[in-house]
Amino acid sequence: MCKTATFLFLLILLFSFPVHAQEVLLPVRHGAGQGPCKADTGALLLPFFDDFASPAASAPQWDSRGVFFNDAYAPWPPTVGMATLDAFDAEGVLYPTAVGQLFFGDTLCSPPLRLDSVFEPFPRPLTLDDSLYLSFFYLPGGGSGNMWERIGDCPGQDDSLLLEFYDPSSDSWTLVWGRGGESVDTLMAHTGTDWQYVAIPIDDPRYLSPAFRFRFRNYCSLDEAPKPGILSNSDQWNLDYILLDKGRTADGRASRDVAFVHPAPSPLKEFYAMPARQYTPSDMADSLPLVITNLYSEELATHYTYAILDDGGSELYSYDGGYENAPVFWPARQYQSARAHASPPVGYALPATGEAASYTIVHTIREGVSGDLHPDNDTLRFALSLTDFYAYDDGTPENGYGLTSTAARVRLAVRFPLHVEDTLTAVDLYFNRTFDDENASSRFRLTLWDDGGGHPGNIIYQDADLRHPSFQGLNRYVRYPLEQPVVVSGTLYVGLEQTTRDYLNLGFDRNRDASSRTFYLTGTEWQTSILRGALMLRPCFGQSALVSIAPVDTPQARVWLSDGKLCIDNPDRLPVAVYDALGRPLDPNAQLPCGLIIVKIGPRPFKIIIR
Repeated sequence: MCKTATFLFLLILLFSFPVHAQEVLLPVRHGAGQGPCKADTGALLLPFFDDFASPAASAPQWDSRGVFFNDAYAPWPPTVGMATLDAFDAEGVLYPTAVGQLFFGDTLCSPPLRLDSVFEPFPRPLTLDDSLYLSFFYLPGGGSGNMWERIGDCPGQDDSLLLEFYDPSSDSWTLVWGRGGESVDTLMAHTGTDWQYVAIPIDDPRYLSPAFRFRFRNYCSLDEAPKPGILSNSDQWNLDYILLDKGRTADGRASRDVAFVHPAPSPLKEFYAMPARQYTPSDMADSLPLVITNLYSEELATHYTYAILDDGGSELYSYDGGYENAPVFWPARQYQSARAHASPPVGYALPATGEAASYTIVHTIREGVSGDLHPDNDTLRFALSLTDFYAYDDGTPENGYGLTSTAARVRLAVRFPLHVEDTLTAVDLYFNRTFDDENASSRFRLTLWDDGGGHPGNIIYQDADLRHPSFQGLNRYVRYPLEQPVVVSGTLYVGLEQTTRDYLNLGFDRNRDASSRTFYLTGTEWQTSILRGALMLRPCFGQSALVSIAPVDTPQARVWLSDGKLCIDNPDRLPVAVYDALGRPLDPNAQLPCGLIIVKIGPRPFKIIIR
């Protein structure tokens, strides 16, 4: 049902614009945490808990196949972080069993757990009278509300999420719970809430074993793709706040736990990251929006602080928000509203030195002085990069973005305001992998525009040669150096012209909104994007954004450096031109300065860095 609704929406878009074009969002592949098998490492004692607040810490704890540990793949989780199950394996490849029918996707399997004994305060056997429960929260992928604001992909009605228990005595798995695929909107209509709480009793004595395990698995199916490049990851389920312990009840969701809900925000007003040369103190945000929850059954006094650290770990600034009472989350879904905690001011401006620097902003929320039961979700960290690139996105795609059009050429651009003149040397692009890498055959040209009055104006640069999507491993950008650096200033639009009608499937970050700065052209007029999110496109500046090339060999010529002087073996006597990073001509026979040098032999330019 949910996929049908998605394509209905896209048809509405098609007939809403004056040209036959539409913006299309798709689910994506991703990198996955692949934890080592825990079968031979010894069983763990109760309680067993993970809310995935630290994906790096969660991955080794599980024996997982293809599960993605992340902090932003579904909105409003119980606490920050979640585990996402879908249709692709840990390498971002569709499972080989995906052949038109239902197939198993990911598996999230617990380590061996000791359900035979308890050791506090004294050793004794566990029994069914100890009231053992496994509880968790789940949410289908795809989000809810407006279609242009949704995240990920919802499972189809034939898909499912399953929970199984392991019986070591018979070496067998038993299905104990399952849920069929449906949209979040449908789930909310039936239950009144999005994230669903489930508590499963362990009431069979065969599970009271020193090697008990449980696992989540998902059944998937694939939709037919209307054109190459569209068929990608799908059928997502999100899990959070998994707890197995004794002395519990079916409704024992209340936990003495104060936690953050969303990832740490950027201290910059507009960007996730920006070039050090472009940064000014005016780019700092006024406040830091935070979402804090109290999962206990009564109000708790909490203490909030944050600190800004330099790349050496020295503290540059600290803020103390004091103590505030955190309201009870259940059942009214209340979050902390006190401004000193939920919207602390940014009382410090990072120095504008023009030199590359990195900073860490550490947020901490504590109950009282000692903290609560689960300290991992009480700390957030944001790594701020002031180096050589602009970024609206946070580096993780929740969807894939592309344009489908009847036009022969499609243009896509993102606006970036510059404070000072600079040299654009490369563009980082994040392309999602699709089924059989179908979008790898697409072609495009990097393109730059000046400002045309709130939208792209004149083309100031365009590649002469066609490019194509490239993949260099999971969760990685590909750097595309410009054929020749371009000196830019004022408002710049960076993007591409697509020369095929294929779906490019660019990474799209749904957790940061740059829609008002994103434009596309399929006819005669630029359109502003209506899709909430940020294209994963990052313009890069200066020589640090390039890799030196020396020597350069071509069928026509050979280029190398000797004692700072340019040497060219040019048997065909092709025209030679040499430029500095600002595009100014240089004498090829003179001593060349350090830095980026552009050498053009005939129609082809080469980039060389002299150090």
